[in-house]
Amino acid sequence: MTVVGAVASVILTSVFEGGDDEEAKGAPPAASGSPGTATPGSAASPSCAAETCVGLDPRTAGCDVGARTLEKDWVGTMQLEIRYSERCATVWGKLTGARPGDTVTINTTLSQRQAASVREGQTKYTPMLAVEDDFSAQATATAVSGKPDEEIPKGYTLRVGADRTSLPSASANAQPV
Repeated sequence: MTVVGAVASVILTSVFEGGDDEEAKGAPPAASGSPGTATPGSAASPSCAAETCVGLDPRTAGCDVGARTLEKDWVGTMQLEIRYSERCATVWGKLTGARPGDTVTINTTLSQRQAASVREGQTKYTPMLAVEDDFSAQATATAVSGKPDEEIPKGYTLRVGADRTSLPSASANAQPV
C-alpha cells in the first residue's frame, strides 16, 4: 500500500507540476550532480546570473526557484505573466491557458527580446532576459487562432508591463516558474 501511494505521488507531481507542457514531454533530463548546476525546481545555486542567463530556460538554469510574478493579466482562460528571478537578475514571460500556435514575447529594450510559441499543451514561457536595478519589461501574448468559445478574437493581443516598482515586498510568497 505504501509503494502504491509513493508511485501515485510521483505521477501526480509530474502531471501537475507547473512549467512548460512541451518540456515535460520530450526534453532530455537535466544533468545532475555537476557542481553549480541546478536541476529544475532545485534549491541549488543557479547555473547562470544576469547576462549569462540570456536565452536560457529558467527551470533548467535553476532561476525559477524563488521567482515571483511581477505583473499579470488575463482574458478568458489565457493568462500572461512577467516572471522575475532576483537571484539570477532575469525576467521571462509566461503564458498559460493557451492553444497551439499562440505566442508569448518579452522585451526589456528594443533589441533585447525573447519569444516562444506554444506547440502543444497550454503553457509556454520565454527564455530569460537579464535585468539591471532600474529595469523595464513588457510581455505580449497573442491568441493566434483566437478562442471563439471564450470570445477571444483571432489575433487578440494581451500585454503587461513591469519595472522595479513592480517588485513585491520581501514578505510576499515566492512561486515556482
